[in-house]
Amino acid sequence: MNKLKISIKYDKFLPTQKSALLVILTLVIINAVWVTICKSLGPVIALISYAFITFLFLRKNDFIAGIIIGIVGFIIHFYELIFQGVTELRGLEIAFFYINLVFPIPLIYFSFKAYKELKHDRQNI
Repeated sequence: MNKLKISIKYDKFLPTQKSALLVILTLVIINAVWVTICKSLGPVIALISYAFITFLFLRKNDFIAGIIIGIVGFIIHFYELIFQGVTELRGLEIAFFYINLVFPIPLIYFSFKAYKELKHDRQNI
């Protein structure tokens, strides 16, 4: 039996990269749970987007993608809050909505810092 092993060396990540990864993984988990309790398409789109960005973080060190998805995620949820409101959301959905509104901000910050660190490290090689 051939088993596929995926190994990722977390010690190769710098502290800000680990922070960006922690934020994106939190968003993946929150949206995965939200998909199970919600009947709308929004959490599915967010889950797929954040999971793809996680892949880019882990495999490609592409932290620019984190900046972009953070900006897009924040704008979408801010727009929904201002123009649609959260009156239809109940229970955990309200908490998940606000997490999806707030967590893109540290995602943008840590992704930007990680990008700058990677750029600096590549210039020193």
